[in-house]
This record gives sequence, structure tokens and C-alpha cells, in this order.
Amino acid sequence: MMNTLASPPTTLRRLTVIHPGTFGGTQRLVSSFCEGAATCSEIHLVSRSASVCTEHELLDSDAIVFATPEHFGYMAGSMKAMFDRLFYRCMQDSTALDGGTESLLAGRAYAVIVCAGNDGTGAAESMTRIITGWRMRKVADDLIVRRVGGQAGSARGKIADGDIARCKELGQSIAEGISMGAL
Repeated sequence: MMNTLASPPTTLRRLTVIHPGTFGGTQRLVSSFCEGAATCSEIHLVSRSASVCTEHELLDSDAIVFATPEHFGYMAGSMKAMFDRLFYRCMQDSTALDGGTESLLAGRAYAVIVCAGNDGTGAAESMTRIITGWRMRKVADDLIVRRVGGQAGSARGKIADGDIARCKELGQSIAEGISMGAL
């Protein structure tokens, strides 16, 4: 898994994974996703904390995966702060042309991963609602992973091996798709 600000060679497509930090179940899912994506040598893989992600990293990406834990039925605060900070920086004012704004990320591939203590749908929907404003193209169903054995709403519990495998497969599928230009 690469975590660098260096620009990739121009022949490689860029896959960026945005997440709230480097701990817990979400990080385990991100690591599994990146492990799967790294099997494709024809992409530049970047894993970035939401708190330091810049608009340039989003704009330089061919595909973006947004991963978050579920916090009270919503995305993590650092993910929301990232969207607040970067949303309009990834938009272009087109008022003179058509009276509005235009997304600079329109048509780019994206996917959502949620590590949930409850059902995870609120976290996935809240991110998707914002990403829809960027007019990005969803390339996979939301991957919502519920911890097994923990209390509802808690960060306790185990992530099932099958869910880890699903994250790895998603990483491999998206990486192969963007490397071939199919996504």
C-alpha cells in the first residue's frame, strides 16, 4: 500500500482510497481493499487520511474509494470535514454559461465502504448523497461490513473473514477495471 504525495507515471491510472485514519475495523477493511488493488501492477494506489486529503489528490484520481466507520448512523466526522473542505474546490463556477456550477469530478468512478456497528446504511447514504453532487459514477454496490459479536452501535466485535475477502475482491476488481479503462 502506497501513501505518497509523489505523482505517478503518466501511463498508470490512479486509484485513491480516502479513509478517516489508521486504526480500527475501517483500517482493516482499507488494508484488505488495498491488498486486492495492489495485485494490479498497472495502477498507482494511494491511501490517504481524510484529514490531509487535498482537492488535487481527488482531481488527479481516476477512481476514488471512500471508506468510513459508522458513527451514530452517519459517516465519521473527519470524512464529513473532508467533504466540507473540498466539495466546492472540486466544482467550477459556470454561472456565466448556464447559471450554476459544474463538477470537476463528474464521471469519475467511485465506491463506498462502511465498517458498521448497526446496519451501516445511514453512513453509506450520507456519503453517497454528497458524492452525487460531484456527479461521480458509482461502480460497485456499497460494501457495508457489520462487525460480528459486538453490541449494536459499538466498535467492538470481529470482522468476518468473508467480509475481509469481499474487500480484497473489490479492490482487485476496481483496480483491474480502471487499469483496462473499463471504469
